[in-house]
Order: sequence, then structure tokens, then C-alpha cells
Amino acid sequence: MLPDHFAIIGAIIGSLGGFYYLYETLLGKAQPNRITWLLWGIFPMVIFVAQRAQGVAGVSWVSFAAGLTPLLIVIASFFNPKAYWKSKPRDYYLMAAAILGILLWVMTDQPNLALLFSLMADMLAGVPTLIKSYRHPHSESWVAYAVSAFGFGISLLSIQIHNIENTTFVVYVFLLNGVLALLASRSPKPKQAISSLL
Repeated sequence: MLPDHFAIIGAIIGSLGGFYYLYETLLGKAQPNRITWLLWGIFPMVIFVAQRAQGVAGVSWVSFAAGLTPLLIVIASFFNPKAYWKSKPRDYYLMAAAILGILLWVMTDQPNLALLFSLMADMLAGVPTLIKSYRHPHSESWVAYAVSAFGFGISLLSIQIHNIENTTFVVYVFLLNGVLALLASRSPKPKQAISSLL
């Protein structure tokens, strides 16, 4: 177990992955799904507020860092036409389901329940990018996701007390970034193979 202050160090490293994705978005190399990234920016901020309400200190900044860079990436995607990725109707359905998760959060005054609703919403928001990473790995930045997974892994190792409010979100962002890094690092499959699988 690492000292508590490593949670902030891990959050900073995790943010570096986000800033690298931001850099690749500005260059037009990465093509973020704006719905996913917008919701990825909003939901961690909700989790951050819920954690602070429960007195969570160092680890809560992991949530803040996880939310800041996606919002910057959405803004950056408007500066380079090559960074545009067209949203599909499925993405909007998932966005609606994700927003429902946030509405459920608003309706409860239970911080742990708010965390779970926010995680559910965040997972739904991430589905379009998971699919895109599988089908079009070249449109994503595996390096950015790998750096973020490494950073959030450090944060995970620095948790002193393992409970819902301290552990859940950090485990989630670590696993999510790890899976996205693996998917995006693959070579694209032939279109026929993809269509037969999905």
C-alpha cells in the first residue's frame, strides 16, 4: 500500500493521459465521441461532489481529474475538423439512459447511492467509445488510455481504507482505461470480420 498522498500523484498522471488525448484531438489524430466525452466530464464531477460530501479527501481529486480533461477534449474537438466523430442514434439512447442515472442521483440524498447511479451513468456513456475502440482502434489513442490506467492504478494502490466511497470509482476508471488501451492498441480488423462479430 502506498502513502495517501500518492492518490493525488496518480490523479496527476491519470490527467496526463487525458492531456495527451487532448493533444492528439487538437492534431486530429484522435476522434473523440463527443457524447461520451461530455458525459465523462460531467459524471466524475458529480462523484467528486458526492465524495467531498462524505469527507473523502485525497482520493476525491481522482474523480475531479477524471472529469476535467474530458470536458477540455470536447472543446478541443471543435477546433480540428479531423477530430470529429459522427454520433449514431444508439449514442443518443445511451446518453438518455446516462442522464436518467444522473436524475436518479439528484432524487437521492444518499451519497453512496449517488456514487452508484453516477457510475452506472458513466458506464452507459462509455459504451459508444468502447464499441468505437473495438471497431475503429485507429480513431483512439491507446497511449493516452494506458497512461491514465497507470496513473489511476497508483491511486488505487494508495487507498488506505477500502469502502464504497473510497474504492469504487478508482477501480472503475482504472479498469475502463485499461480495457480502452487494449482495444485501441489493436490493428483494425477487416470490415467483414467486424460486421460478423457485432
